[in-house]
Amino acid sequence: MGRASRFTGQKSTWERTGPNTRLMVGATIISFVGLLGLTPNRFLSIELIWPYAALWGAAGWATVGLALRPMFILAIFGVAQDVVLQAPIGTYLLVNLATYGIVAAFSDSLDIINEPANALAVSALAMAGGMVIVWIVASSRADQAMRITPLLGIYLTTLLLFVPFSGLFRLGGRPGEKLGGVL
Repeated sequence: MGRASRFTGQKSTWERTGPNTRLMVGATIISFVGLLGLTPNRFLSIELIWPYAALWGAAGWATVGLALRPMFILAIFGVAQDVVLQAPIGTYLLVNLATYGIVAAFSDSLDIINEPANALAVSALAMAGGMVIVWIVASSRADQAMRITPLLGIYLTTLLLFVPFSGLFRLGGRPGEKLGGVL
């Protein structure tokens, strides 16, 4: 995303894009991946592991701290996931907002806006926290401890797909603020 700025000193189109547009692009990507996840996920008789794309938004959008628009969009995605996956209403809303909250809490203590390694570590930790919530809810609903292997596969898929595209989910500022405004 930032190649143009490293070599020529000019900002790329994405770097000049405001937070509201970045938020909508991220929400569109999450929606697209979510809709693709509704199709049969088999390739050559192998069951594909599908990521929880809403966690990408939760981990990326929270790097600027708490903001209402990303939380509202994550709440909508959470309720949609609850309905599609037949989970108790509020489960994925809690997962998405908890992931968002963990990253937002660390965004003030660590410099995760300017340090990609810190942002990735915090995102991985927050996504793991979200998956633990999924496991707890699934285990309590089944009245027994659920297998961890499927959730671990989903977590790794979600994280590995997030790493190369994490820049698409960084807002670069809070929604509603002008580009270059104080965070």
